[in-house]
Amino acid sequence: MKKIYLSLTFLSSCAALLLSGCSTDSSMDFYDKLEEHATYEQDATTLAESRSRKDEISVNTYQAVLDAGAEEIKRSQNEREELMALNEERSSLLEQEQSLRREAFAKLDIQELKDYVAELETGPKREGFRVIEVIEQREQAFTTFVKQYTASMDAEEKLLSYLTEKPNFVKIDEATADLNRTTRQATATLNDFNRLTARYNELKPAFYKEVGLNIK
Repeated sequence: MKKIYLSLTFLSSCAALLLSGCSTDSSMDFYDKLEEHATYEQDATTLAESRSRKDEISVNTYQAVLDAGAEEIKRSQNEREELMALNEERSSLLEQEQSLRREAFAKLDIQELKDYVAELETGPKREGFRVIEVIEQREQAFTTFVKQYTASMDAEEKLLSYLTEKPNFVKIDEATADLNRTTRQATATLNDFNRLTARYNELKPAFYKEVGLNIK
């Protein structure tokens, strides 16, 4: 029987956007929007960290049951109930995180930011559009991650349905393989999201410098 695979990258939280501090130019709407965006994202990251801890408990519980063999699976009612409760909690945390990130992205008003950047001189314009491009790529990466994570949750539910008093080990192996596949996909996308977050955290202060913002 195959082992469940969940990489540690998948279990780690999403990287956080960094706040840059205070601007002496309070009229800089672009700055205000990006810093408000970072505040929302930090709240979302707190939820992601909580979810990731429950991810780890979940996979460890699955693995313990499967490693124990047929007799343990037959007696695993308590574990099944624990896993069902964990799945509900993880799903709720993901929904809250998704809601926060959607609100953060919507409040940015990307078109307004693009219009502002388009009026800048060459250097600031280049850096500004780089920032906006990464923001859009992060939003798309997170949307994809949610779909893949949800698919992995569905795969877990399917596997859970086979951990009964009369386990079908062929179906358990098939369900485990499907869970491994969907988890690897979600892991790869989360890696992309975190990479883009690191890139954004590099580009944002570079843009502030180009436009002459005095960041304390």
